[in-house]
Amino acid sequence: MVRVNFIINSLKNRSGSERVACILANQLVEELKYEVTIINRDADYSEVAYALNPQIKVKKISGSRYQFYKGLVSFIAQEKPDSVIVHNMGKLSLLCALIPNVKKLVTLEHVSFISRPKIVQIVSKMFYKRIHQVVTLTNRDKDYFNEFHGNVVVIPNFSPFPVVNTVNRTQKQIVAIGRLTDQKNYVHLLKAWGKIFDQLPEWQLSIFGEGEHEALLDEYIQSNAIGNVHLKRATSDIRSVYEASSFFVMSSKYEGLPMVLIEAQSFGLPIVSYDCPNGPSDIIKDKVNGYLVEDQNIDQLADRILLLASSPLDLVKFSQNSLKNAENYQPEKILHLWSEQIFKG
Repeated sequence: MVRVNFIINSLKNRSGSERVACILANQLVEELKYEVTIINRDADYSEVAYALNPQIKVKKISGSRYQFYKGLVSFIAQEKPDSVIVHNMGKLSLLCALIPNVKKLVTLEHVSFISRPKIVQIVSKMFYKRIHQVVTLTNRDKDYFNEFHGNVVVIPNFSPFPVVNTVNRTQKQIVAIGRLTDQKNYVHLLKAWGKIFDQLPEWQLSIFGEGEHEALLDEYIQSNAIGNVHLKRATSDIRSVYEASSFFVMSSKYEGLPMVLIEAQSFGLPIVSYDCPNGPSDIIKDKVNGYLVEDQNIDQLADRILLLASSPLDLVKFSQNSLKNAENYQPEKILHLWSEQIFKG
């Protein structure tokens, strides 16, 4: 039996990398019959945020980074897995590159290389020589890693949702989903919405998420008298949010491969997004299934939101094309890529 260890910082939080790790682990166990253990710093099996197959083992190694590293070295030496997959948000792979005697060390890059601090980029170019294979989520990110690593493949994330059969686009809700942080850049979205909301009196903008920018965003809405916008708490029933929305908007400064865009397309939502590094340009074909907006151009973001909300025919056409594109991110297609390019490669 093939034995795979995942390494990830956290399994407690309901965020993109944790979700991807859990979905991939479930697929490896259920479809390929692999033996999977997930090693993390803060959760045992009962504390994991997302559903896991009961056959999957969860190993918690708490303490400092040094204690975590020592625990990893000991555990992997004992388990001797066939492959170790690091779910990297920027720095974890640097630590794991130092683990001795790993048969095959693979790093799955959840955030873009170019978005990392310069010192992390410099150190990575040295440490990644100890990593056997790099998996990026986008073609643009692959280009960065190709400059200093000889074995880089692109495998996008799974959609956690099947592609819907029918779409109801009578609701006039525009939705954004994600943590209220600087990275997600919701101030730009509010500035864009502030320019056009009075031209769309029947439409609502709903932002779902929690985070350190909540008070800042609420104050911005109030002080600028922006109407028809709602800051809503994160929800576990994200399916209902997509089903009640007409299109998705994203104003991030940077991404890896945004799970929310893949999810939104599974429900037939067109997308209006900044062409930020990295991910949106892999998912969105401009004027086909949404609009790619010049990165950080608030005026153009406002224009494209207004244009799509005012164009019922484009909403229908873009929605149909979103559903077609969503097929590329279904689990069976992505699992095949992992099987052929990583575990058999």
